[in-house]
Amino acid sequence: MGIVPKWVVAVGAGALFVILVAAAIWATRAESEPTASTTAAPAPSSSALPTPTPTPTPEIVLWAGDVCVARDGFIDSVIAVASSLEYDPTQPGTVGEQFQRQIEGQFGTIEAEASAMGTALGGIPVDYVEVAAAVSQLQGNLDSLIVAKDAAQTHITAAQQAGDPLTAGVEWLRAAGAAKAAYDVGVESIDSLQMLTGATEGDVGDAFATAPQCS
Repeated sequence: MGIVPKWVVAVGAGALFVILVAAAIWATRAESEPTASTTAAPAPSSSALPTPTPTPTPEIVLWAGDVCVARDGFIDSVIAVASSLEYDPTQPGTVGEQFQRQIEGQFGTIEAEASAMGTALGGIPVDYVEVAAAVSQLQGNLDSLIVAKDAAQTHITAAQQAGDPLTAGVEWLRAAGAAKAAYDVGVESIDSLQMLTGATEGDVGDAFATAPQCS
């Protein structure tokens, strides 16, 4: 084997020195950096789909539902009065017993239902002026109904306080007439209600057709 030239030895020593320095730098950096975890990161959980917000019921539909609920109670009370108007006017001496037993207990119910009906009608949204006239007429009918009911109650009280059978009989007949007037106004109110809830066109008519209470 021949003698290696000195310049080759010098170059080799320099290269070795560079490799050693690079190795030392790499080892120092590896110690200072945290070891990467081999555990796989958990996959992001899929979030639940948001619950859709229900569309709010239009105010006019809510109003129509309230009117229909009140309407049903009002009709029942008027029918109850009708069934209590049966008496024999040819026997005024017993009209008091007949009438008091059948009709007086109905007045509290019909007044309460008429009041509930008026409250429901009065809650109509202000934007729907096209039915304002019909609502106003109905409320006028309800007022007339209460007036007739009060008149009947006045005659009932007078009959109960009468000092003789003849006067009592006359007052009972008057009370019966006033009760019949109350019933007639009630029927008229029912007819107007049916027109409002069944024949109205536009948004109001659609509201009565949509409200589940009106089915």
